[in-house]
Amino acid sequence: METNNHENHEDKCCGDAKRHFESCSDAFNSAKDDATEKARQAAPKVKGAIADAVFDVAYGAAYGAFFASAFANEFIPQAVKDGLAKGAAAGRDAAEKMREKTSKSSSAEDQSGGGTIELPAHA
Repeated sequence: METNNHENHEDKCCGDAKRHFESCSDAFNSAKDDATEKARQAAPKVKGAIADAVFDVAYGAAYGAFFASAFANEFIPQAVKDGLAKGAAAGRDAAEKMREKTSKSSSAEDQSGGGTIELPAHA
C-alpha cells in the first residue's frame, strides 16, 4: 500500500516522467523551447505588474505635489501671497535695472577700453 501512495504522489506532483534525449543539442533545444513558451506566458503578467507600478508611482507623485501646492495655496493668507507677488515684481525690476547698467557700462567700456561697474549699496 505504501508503494501505491508513492506512485500516486509522483503522478500528481511530477506529471511526465523524466525525458531522455539523444544528445546535448536536443536537450538544449528542448530547454530553449520550454523557456521561450514560459516567457511568452509570463510576459503579459509582468508587463501588467510593471504598468501598474509605474501608474501608482506617477499618480502618487502627482497627487503629492499638487496636494501640497493646493494645501499651501489655501493655508497661506492672501496678504502674504500679495506680498510675495510684490516682492517678485520688485526683484524683476531690480534685475532689469542691473542688466541695463551692465549693458551701458559694457558699451562704454568697449569705447573707452576699460571701466568699472558700480553695484548698489546695501540698504
